[in-house]
Amino acid sequence: MTPPPGTLPRIVIVGGGAGGLELATRLGHRLGHKQAQIVLVDRNPSHLWKPRLHEVAAGLIGSGDDETNYLAHGCVHGFDFAFGSLLSIDPTAKTVKLDRVLSPADGSEILGERTLHYDTLVLALGSRVNDFGIPGVLEYCHMLDSPAQALKLQRAFLDAAIQVGAGRLDRVRVGIVGAGATGVELAAELHHAVHAMERWGGLGASGKLDITLVDMASRILPAVDPKTSSHATKVLEKLGVRILLGQSVERVTADALHLKGGKTVPCEIKVWASGVSGHDIVAKLKGLSLTPGNRIKVDDHLACIGAPDIFAMGDCAAAPAHIGNALVPPTAQVAHQQANYLAKLLERRLAGRSIGPFKYQPRGTLVSLGEGGAAGEFPTLRHSQSVFPANGTLAKLLYVSLYHMHRVALHGWLRATALFLADRLRRTTLPPVKLH
Repeated sequence: MTPPPGTLPRIVIVGGGAGGLELATRLGHRLGHKQAQIVLVDRNPSHLWKPRLHEVAAGLIGSGDDETNYLAHGCVHGFDFAFGSLLSIDPTAKTVKLDRVLSPADGSEILGERTLHYDTLVLALGSRVNDFGIPGVLEYCHMLDSPAQALKLQRAFLDAAIQVGAGRLDRVRVGIVGAGATGVELAAELHHAVHAMERWGGLGASGKLDITLVDMASRILPAVDPKTSSHATKVLEKLGVRILLGQSVERVTADALHLKGGKTVPCEIKVWASGVSGHDIVAKLKGLSLTPGNRIKVDDHLACIGAPDIFAMGDCAAAPAHIGNALVPPTAQVAHQQANYLAKLLERRLAGRSIGPFKYQPRGTLVSLGEGGAAGEFPTLRHSQSVFPANGTLAKLLYVSLYHMHRVALHGWLRATALFLADRLRRTTLPPVKLH
């Protein structure tokens, strides 16, 4: 797959998450088929915005309802799509090797291993939760790194609700490790979902749901202002969520979380939402400088240190935040800003021009609390280190707008608005929760 001499330079983007797909879309509009060939690589055929995985897990949306097909999107927006997982990089030959693709139906080979040439490579590989080597986590815990994992959790939660409704199970017991945004949002949405199951499906489990949230921190949402954390705590406690703080998990078994100090949290459904780490494949890639957590070290321009013509962005990149030795947080907000920055940098790079360093601009934090609204905060104009809170209904409206803005980045204002209206119409005719 090496291009013949004289053809357009090839920019390969590995990873179609929030940042990778936005970058491919922007470069496709600006450069695609004219000044450069843009190729997006991903192991999945479609994209789902990762901050919505907790809604998929709760059954409040179907993964297919909000997925963007890479082939169709690339055809419209000027980039090509290559299906497959990344196996290796050869920085000298400037190639990436892709793994074979197997049929989900019978395991037969659809595509074999392939080698793809690049002139510029962008790694947008995302991240995974960190199990910290704790026994039983990988074996017994659900995680929310992919739509497939979210659907598996949704199925387990629905099965438990059906069993409670049929009298075969006393209660639906859920243990969530990690009181960051993912864990807090999931706890709130599961409470919302079980009530919707009762109203629309007759499953009488709403009064028989036990959710326990466990974290080593002294408060939930430890990265936000204490006032914002306090508001979220009050909402969860009102929903009946049990919060255990200053507690760490020693091991996980099939029916419980076992905490250090001897405490036990009985639960059939266990979710691990604690810690962020780079994917295992990152440690096997040649020429990259890594942090202990398998994140790729980049400079002020998001260029990989010691690897010419390779950039990294999003959760997989350890980008400096210019505040002491801190790194920018692994959030969709950062990925969005980095996609905008790299689109400008790569366009100017082709024209022989330079651009200033990437500077992350915090825009605030919003965490959904189900029907109870949201908890949020935004930096003040005068002091970037101080914030003002925005909780309740207003924060919920702002939270919903985040996904709408992601759609705008992918589809433009007209189609994003049409999709928004279609969502509203669909919710008037279908149950608000999946019952299958």
